[in-house]
Amino acid sequence: MIQWIHNVLPVYEKESMTSSRTVRLTVIVMSFNVILALVSLLQLQMMVRDSSYYGEMAYSSLLHMYMLVAVFEAVIVLFVVPALTAGSISGERERQTLDLLLCTRLRPVDIVVGKLLSCIGTVFVMMVTSLPVLALVYIYGGISVSDLVGLFVCLSVTTLFIGSISIFFSAQMRRTTMATVLSYLAVIFLVAGTVLMLIMIYHVKVLVGTDAVLMQNDMMHPWNLLLLLNPAVALYSLLVQQIGSMESLSILGEYGRYLITEHLTASWWWMASCLVQVVLSILFIGMAAWAVSPLHKK
Repeated sequence: MIQWIHNVLPVYEKESMTSSRTVRLTVIVMSFNVILALVSLLQLQMMVRDSSYYGEMAYSSLLHMYMLVAVFEAVIVLFVVPALTAGSISGERERQTLDLLLCTRLRPVDIVVGKLLSCIGTVFVMMVTSLPVLALVYIYGGISVSDLVGLFVCLSVTTLFIGSISIFFSAQMRRTTMATVLSYLAVIFLVAGTVLMLIMIYHVKVLVGTDAVLMQNDMMHPWNLLLLLNPAVALYSLLVQQIGSMESLSILGEYGRYLITEHLTASWWWMASCLVQVVLSILFIGMAAWAVSPLHKK
């Protein structure tokens, strides 16, 4: 284990030093925190206005602010991670430096993991710097430390999952543009495609006259387990457990709300989803290392 960390660190340190010397990292982190602070201050301003009008403080607005911050961070992860990770291996190919990197004592898996950690490190910095904003909700009550830890774990697993998918496409493709496009298509499929597939399957079962209600009520139905691949549904399940009803996120119509909310009442759902994402992340990292390996070409 220590030897593996020693092999991964050179790639991670080199990539981290290269990215930290540019202005991009500072601009990304600063822009993220400025937008997050503005959203939180706007929500607090609305709370003060409502309290002066009704004569009482609505603590549900604080929970609403917590929900907005969590969803905003998840959206940032889904959009930023592919852009940062998709060019990690394919960029080396385009610069014709990948062969030189493979000539070192580093194994392909060391290169892939080092590249992945350096790319998602920016996202982890963004999540850590957003803790003071989330702490506003903790100060006023309604959210515990365990809730903040659960949110951080869920977003971290999502970051690892999306990053591993992106670095897999980066290892497979020779051009960064194609790797980026495929990464975003994979994100769209995981977030929207899995839910739309369940809705379509439900409608088909209704049309052919089969028992669609049985599918809805059976949490362990094979088609319902498809939602375990969806990072957005995992976050949805976590927020449902932490702050209760999430009707404001049910934008998929009557069938969409029923298919999602009825299967996220179990407290273990988001944990099971995170476990599935970690296992798939390890699989994608292994396939990326296999694609980078010179032995694979032979």
